[in-house]
Amino acid sequence: MAVVPGLAPKAYPGTYGIPPLPVSSPELSSYTFTGLAPDQVTAQTLSSYDTVLLYGIRWSDIPPTGQAAINAFAATHKVVIWDSDDTGPQTYSGFVHPFTTLASGEGAPGGASVVSYPSIANPFASDSSSSPYFLDPTQLVNNKHMINHMNAIQTGTKQWVPALEAANAKVPGGAWVIGWTWGKISDGTGLVVYSGLDADSLIDDLSPNYAVREMALDLAAPVQQTPAPCSPNCKLPGTGGGGHPYAACAFAKPIPKHWVRGRVPIYLRTSVASGITVAILSHSGKVLAHGRETTSPLFRLVVHTKKLPSNRRSKLRAVAYVNGQLACTHRFGLKVDNIPPRILSLSTTTTPVGARLLGLSVSEKSLITVVDPKGHVVLHSPSGRSVRPHWVLIAANKRIYLKMSGSVTVARLIVRDRAGNTVVRSLFW
Repeated sequence: MAVVPGLAPKAYPGTYGIPPLPVSSPELSSYTFTGLAPDQVTAQTLSSYDTVLLYGIRWSDIPPTGQAAINAFAATHKVVIWDSDDTGPQTYSGFVHPFTTLASGEGAPGGASVVSYPSIANPFASDSSSSPYFLDPTQLVNNKHMINHMNAIQTGTKQWVPALEAANAKVPGGAWVIGWTWGKISDGTGLVVYSGLDADSLIDDLSPNYAVREMALDLAAPVQQTPAPCSPNCKLPGTGGGGHPYAACAFAKPIPKHWVRGRVPIYLRTSVASGITVAILSHSGKVLAHGRETTSPLFRLVVHTKKLPSNRRSKLRAVAYVNGQLACTHRFGLKVDNIPPRILSLSTTTTPVGARLLGLSVSEKSLITVVDPKGHVVLHSPSGRSVRPHWVLIAANKRIYLKMSGSVTVARLIVRDRAGNTVVRSLFW
């Protein structure tokens, strides 16, 4: 196959450059690649090849005679366009089936999501791990190049069929990162495949590397060289329903591991895509919190723990949807305690020598303190020393006696449990 402009394209001004084509990869080793400069592309030079691979080149860099030769070649042979973040947005106005690309550019756009895997007549991408066309969506959205730096055909382009629709921060509305069409649609002959998975991903140390897998699928796709039975009225197949969308999502802040109460904020960072919504669901699927598309991929979801059972760990799910379809799930748990501690017994006494004593037992292990009307701590430890810090940990269902400052006559008892539930009682001596 002819590789235009060559196996190691030169970098465009102001870009980091395009990596050499990984011809030694096991999935590509059965093919013979020959570099062909743009000014050498003619009908005669292409006649000895069965495939043309446009590798990280701008269409405008191919002379008009070369473009015409590629268009004629596509009618009965295969043309694979493998794009790169270095090329920027392009308009293939002189191509056999014109299209325009959107470009993420170099850097780190982030927020990648796979919007859909159109399911009919799609030999280039599948979300089913049992399919020979499987492209792992987790790798696609989490790799720093593949979809995060993608180029893509504008959605709805005529005479093209989408094979994988995706989105990221620079292309939030989504576009066709992989698409295909026949060279001559009326005859069903030839094949053109476009992949906007960033060429940089081809050399990432991944096993398997699904960008390389995609190139292998593109090169292996069969080509009809003689008119199909439907000729001269062949039509491209419909796209059918999309597979499950996938989004990148992760907790932006740690989930509380301690016991909680009241309202608990959960911070979820997601892909950027039109139509994305997020929610926190209970184990049974009840919606506890939800948020809609914003300009930022960070969502603050507040869980009202009173909707959850107390004194137990609840299993929850943080989920993201793209256009109403489930796109990612993260499971987590919250230990909820919304029930304040109960004071089982309480007494205040004064000894013959004027010492103030407090007798107390509570229903659960708690921290306690005693303060005077001015807020000063008057509680002493059982040894009689002033308490530092100002809280004493007491066991459940065990009566204890604590000594107060001798001058205290009125005070407040504060009891706080593991989740911060608080009970206050007035004390008199």
